[in-house]
Parts: sequence; C-alpha cells; structure tokens
Amino acid sequence: MNHIIDEIDRQGLIDTGLMWNSFTRGGDGNVWEWDVDRNAITLEVGSDLGSGSNDQNAWGYPRLVNEGYTIHKAHFVPGYWNSGGSFVYDRNARGGFMAKPRTFIGRKYFDIALTQFEGGMNQLIIRRLDREMERVLG
Repeated sequence: MNHIIDEIDRQGLIDTGLMWNSFTRGGDGNVWEWDVDRNAITLEVGSDLGSGSNDQNAWGYPRLVNEGYTIHKAHFVPGYWNSGGSFVYDRNARGGFMAKPRTFIGRKYFDIALTQFEGGMNQLIIRRLDREMERVLG
C-alpha cells in the first residue's frame, strides 16, 4: 500500500491527500495474504472513493486517474480555484467550470507501484535487505 501512495506522490497526482488517505489495507473486502509455500503475495487494496463497477461513469476518482477516462458530453463541475491556482471540487459551490469533451490518459500509478513486487516475496525481501545493508554500511 505504501508503494501505491508513494507513486501517487511521485507523480504529483493529488494535492489534498483525499485520494492518498482513501486507500486501506484490511478494510471490508481488502485482503492481505502471503502464501509462503509458493512465494506468492496477494494484496487487495481498496479505496472508499472507488467503485468496483466496470461502468466508467460509476468509477471513483482513484480508478479514473489510474485507468484514464473520456468526457463525452460537456457538463458543469461545481467548485472554486484556491489561492495556489488549483481547482477544488465543492458540490455546494455556486461557481465552477464547464468540463468539455476530451480524453485523459491513465497515469497507471497502481501498476507502476506493483512492479516493486515482481520476482515474488523473496526478491522483495532481498531488495529491502540490500537497501538496509547499504544504509548501515555505506
């Protein structure tokens, strides 16, 4: 889970922490399971901002940013621009902007973060031990 959050931060995808804080391990439907015999790790990480639906219109913010999406029809998005120049979504705001049709490319932060686990649990442990040994001895 920390790798996913680190990748979100590395790509500068959010500035509020709302998405960052939405990820949980061990929440309803999330499982942390390590199978020692097969050197495999299964991790289900969930977000309370997401949706498991395959309908793009029902996807939550974390999945939209990861997978990409298309705005097919112009629509009004309520909110305001903060002093830093970033737009803040606020469903109760009187102001906002018109979102015009366009396509956003997915940032694949989730897939990038999971590359840390390639090679199985033993490889992950070896990489971690190597980094720790370099820190201690170097």
